[in-house]
Amino acid sequence: MTNLPNRPDRRDHLIAVCLAVATFFALVFTSSEVGVPRDESFYFMAGDRGGDYWLGLVDDPAKHLTRAAVDVGFKYNHEHPVLMKSLFGISHRLLHDRWQIVDDHRLAYRIPSMALWGLASALTFLLARLVASRAVGFVAALAFVFMPRTFFHAHLSCFDGPVAAMSLLIVYTYVRAMRSRAWSIASGLALGLGLATKLNTFFVPFVLFFVTVIDVAVYRLRMGRFLAPSGQRGPLTYGLWTGVSMIVLGALVFFAHWPWLWFDTVPRLREYIAFHAHHVNYPVDYLGTLYYDPPFPVHFPIVMTLSTVPFATLLLGLVGLVGIVRSVWSFLREHRADVPQAPPWALVVLFNFCAPIAVIAWPTTPIFGGIKHWMPAMPFLALMVGLGVERLVRGLRLAESQRFRGLVVAGLGAVLLLPAARDTFVYGAYGEAYYNELVGGPLGAAELRLPRNFWGYATIGALPQLDTEAADGALVFWHDATSGSVDAYKRDGLLRGDLRYAGDWMAALSTWGVYHDQRDKLWEELDIWRAYGTDWPVGGVFVDGVQLIGLYRRPKASGAVKSLPID
Repeated sequence: MTNLPNRPDRRDHLIAVCLAVATFFALVFTSSEVGVPRDESFYFMAGDRGGDYWLGLVDDPAKHLTRAAVDVGFKYNHEHPVLMKSLFGISHRLLHDRWQIVDDHRLAYRIPSMALWGLASALTFLLARLVASRAVGFVAALAFVFMPRTFFHAHLSCFDGPVAAMSLLIVYTYVRAMRSRAWSIASGLALGLGLATKLNTFFVPFVLFFVTVIDVAVYRLRMGRFLAPSGQRGPLTYGLWTGVSMIVLGALVFFAHWPWLWFDTVPRLREYIAFHAHHVNYPVDYLGTLYYDPPFPVHFPIVMTLSTVPFATLLLGLVGLVGIVRSVWSFLREHRADVPQAPPWALVVLFNFCAPIAVIAWPTTPIFGGIKHWMPAMPFLALMVGLGVERLVRGLRLAESQRFRGLVVAGLGAVLLLPAARDTFVYGAYGEAYYNELVGGPLGAAELRLPRNFWGYATIGALPQLDTEAADGALVFWHDATSGSVDAYKRDGLLRGDLRYAGDWMAALSTWGVYHDQRDKLWEELDIWRAYGTDWPVGGVFVDGVQLIGLYRRPKASGAVKSLPID
C-alpha cells in the first residue's frame, strides 16, 4: 500500500505554526470590536464555574471529587459537554484574574476559541499539503481565514468555531490513519475531544466510515480479496484499527472530561441525548417567510452558503470541486491490481464538505444561527479553492517548472483572495450581516429578506451613543441582548456602570430602547413606539445602509418611569 502523496516535513510544520500564530493574533487584535451575543454571555458564566472547579480540583482534589462540588461546577448549562466552557473559564481566571496578562474580560474568555481557530488554519494547510502541494495548502489556509462570517464566529467563546476545528482535527488524523497504525490512536483521541466540544462532531465518524467502506470495496475489486497478502496491510486493517480506537478512546475521553456524568450517569446521559434529539426551534426570516417549525426549506444552507461566502472563494472552490469529483471518479474506476491503491483523499474532502450542509438541509433540523452550524464544511471548501487555483495555473499554462508553478499558485491565489481579505476585516465585528455580490451585498440581502442579526451581537455599536447621551441611572431596554452581555460591556469599560438593565417586555419602564432589527421581534419595537409615543429612532447601527440596531430615546414629555431603584 502507498502512503499519502506528500507527507508534511519540518518546513511544512513550521509554515503551519506561522499560519496558526498569524490567525490567532488577527483574532486577538480584532476581538474588542466584536459584540457579545446571547450564547456567549451564558458561556461566560458557565466557563467561570467550570474553570473554578478544575482549578479547585488541582488545589484540593478530595473536596472537588464530591457530587456537591461537581454540581456547583457543572449543573448550570449542563446541556453541553464542558471541554470548551472549562477552557473559557480557566483562561479567564488565569490570564485575567490571577496573572493579569489580559486586561479585557471578553478576550480572556475567547482565547481558547481563537487558539483552536489558529489550529484549524494550520490543519487546513497540512491537509492540503498531504493531498496536493505546499502552494495549494497556503492558498487553502488563506481562503479558510478570509471568510467574514466564519471569522466573526471564530472570535466567540462559543462552540461553533471549536466544533469546526475539532471536526477538521478528526478528519486530519483519520486521513493519516488510513495508512498508519500509529495515527489510529490519534484519531480516537481526536474524536473524544470533538465529542467533548459539542454533539455535532458525532456525525463525523459516520462520514469517515462511509469513506472506509468505499476504500475497502475498491480494494476488493482490485485485489479479489478483503485482506492484504501476508506481511502487508490493506484498507480493512487500517479501518478496523481506526474504528476501534474511535469507539474506545472516543468514549473514554468523552466520559472522563465531564464530571457531570460521573454521578447518575445513565439518567444524565439520557437527558443529554434527549435535549439534542428534541432541540427547540428558533424563528428564522428566510426569503420572505418566517419559519418557526419544521419542515424547514432544504435549500436553506445551500442558498446561505452561496450568498455569504466571498464570491471569488465560491468560484475558485467550484473549479476545485470539479477536480475533486474527477479524482473520485478515477479512484472508483481504477481496478488494476498492479497499481498501488492510494488513500481516497478526494472522497474525504468531498464527503466532509457535503455532510455538514446535508445535515442542516434535513427538513427537521433547526436552522437558526445562519452558517454557524455548518462551519465544519468550510475548511474543505477552502481546500478546494487551493486546488482550483492550481487547476487554473495548469490549465492556462502559467508555469512550466514544478517549482515555479508553486510560486505562481501561491501568488495568484493570494491576489484573487484579496477582496475576501478586505471584506473579512471591513465587516469584522458585523460579519453576520455580510453577504456577497451574488445577492447584492447586505442591501440586496435585506431586500430578499435574508437574516442579518444574531442574538444581540450588534449591541456593541450602540454603546458609544448611550454612554454619551443617556442620563445618570437611565433604564435601558436592551431587547435581544442579555444582562450578561451588558455586564460584560460594563466590566470592559465600554458602557457606563450606572446604566440599568430593563429585561424582556420591560420597554414601558425604560428611558432608552435598543432594538435589534428582526422580523420575529417586530412587536417589541411596537412596544417601544407605544411606550415612548414616537416611532422615530435617534440613532442606530448600520452596515452598508442596512439597519441592524434602532436606538430609541423616550421624549421627556412622555413621562418616563423613575420609580425603580438603581442597582
